[in-house]
Amino acid sequence: MNQKKITALTIVSVIGIMLTVAVIVFVQYQSLKVPAISDKAANDSDMAATKPTDAEEKNKDEENGIKNFQECAAAGNPVDEIYPAKCFTPDGKTFTQSIGNEIELAELITIDSPRPNAKIASPLIVSGKARGNWFFEASFPVKLVDENGNELANGIATAQSDWMTENFVEFLATLEFSPPQTTTGTLILKKDNPSGLPEHDNQLIVPVKFE
Repeated sequence: MNQKKITALTIVSVIGIMLTVAVIVFVQYQSLKVPAISDKAANDSDMAATKPTDAEEKNKDEENGIKNFQECAAAGNPVDEIYPAKCFTPDGKTFTQSIGNEIELAELITIDSPRPNAKIASPLIVSGKARGNWFFEASFPVKLVDENGNELANGIATAQSDWMTENFVEFLATLEFSPPQTTTGTLILKKDNPSGLPEHDNQLIVPVKFE
């Protein structure tokens, strides 16, 4: 065999060995990579399974009996005495005290007594100020209902001065009612709407507590 053939065979042999080694290294790399990916997927799955969902957090709050501001405050959680007041649970939930729609209607009607969430008893004196267009013939209807929406009393709030104005006018009303079965209720001051058109309807909602 001449020198050229020997050299060619040697080169072919070396190339074959290098390819064999490359295949072995590639196979070993893939065998190591697959378990690593599987472990990562398993860890991600475990984390997803252990991380609580929003629904689970909500259920936890309900299991603890905290569903509103009153229950949050009664449980001894910290309360920020701003207006409206806010109560904070240890797990980061915030509950805001209901004050009705007083803030939204502040430019139309304000109530001096009873204030939102005040304790009331019969007879109830209702007083405040409303724009002249809240009245009709110097009055507007007032209603008191319990927590279940059952009517306890109704009456008429009357203007204490000339109501034919766009300015605020003081009003006064008195409601008498029997002690209800519930501990909370709602005082409703309705804008008088002689037209009967729904676009002119409006009402001030005042949450109250019964003594």
